[in-house]
Amino acid sequence: MRFVLLLILFGCWTPTLGAEPLSAELAFADSLAARGDHYRAVTEYRRFLFLQPQSPLAARGRLSLAGELSALKNWQEVDQTLQELLRLHPLSPEGHKAERLLADTAYERGDFGLARYRYRLLLANPDADAQSYARRQIGWTYLEQDRPDSALESFRLLSPEEMETFSQAIASYRALELKSPPLAMSLSALVPGSGQLYVGRVRQAALAFALNGIFILGTLEAFQNENYVVGGILLFLEVGWYGGNIYNAGNNAHKYNQRMKHRYRQQMKSQLQWQLGWVKGQPGLLLSGHF
Repeated sequence: MRFVLLLILFGCWTPTLGAEPLSAELAFADSLAARGDHYRAVTEYRRFLFLQPQSPLAARGRLSLAGELSALKNWQEVDQTLQELLRLHPLSPEGHKAERLLADTAYERGDFGLARYRYRLLLANPDADAQSYARRQIGWTYLEQDRPDSALESFRLLSPEEMETFSQAIASYRALELKSPPLAMSLSALVPGSGQLYVGRVRQAALAFALNGIFILGTLEAFQNENYVVGGILLFLEVGWYGGNIYNAGNNAHKYNQRMKHRYRQQMKSQLQWQLGWVKGQPGLLLSGHF
């Protein structure tokens, strides 16, 4: 059974005695974010920040704006919003969240080098949980780039229990049954299509075998009939098909390996990783796994 646990770091603000009243603009933006109307929510959060730049809730508004921009995958503006939040409210709770989210959004968009740099900045945080989170995520950035040795070095700085869990997972990652691109290419060099068959591409295997077979037979027949011009043309075309067949086999083996590794990384994430994400425009922790 798959379970998903959402831990909201902070929800929509509810007025309490002595607290800053929630403005109409911010309340309306929150309602749009809750409905998933990200484009209009972005506009309303910006309206609130324009009309009330000195509001005690401005930091919260900027963090929510970053969440809506993240939902739209507008990564450049996400970075700009979070960096502005850090510049204007560096010591606020939202500022501390922004530091982590800057790294998380770089990870989410696949810029693993930048994400790694930003996670390393988090290691200066005196909070032990923040340091563990950064080390864990640094390991994931390496694993996403298929660098299990570097990932393991980062995971080894975690608690002994976590280190053992990740060590076992990476050992299984290394033991994946992958296809050999050189072998696939060699097979297709011997018999066109056999390399594609080796990696499970049955239709491509049949097509490669048929096309190369037709051109080879046509070339032989042309030369036997002393039709050297046609034979030369067919031979030229066959050389292209034959070489393409070999390259295609190696490329298919490479893609097969990428799919296998990606699938296993996704399984690892679903079983092992706490992920920081956005829940209705607000930052929250997402834990998913199986039991």
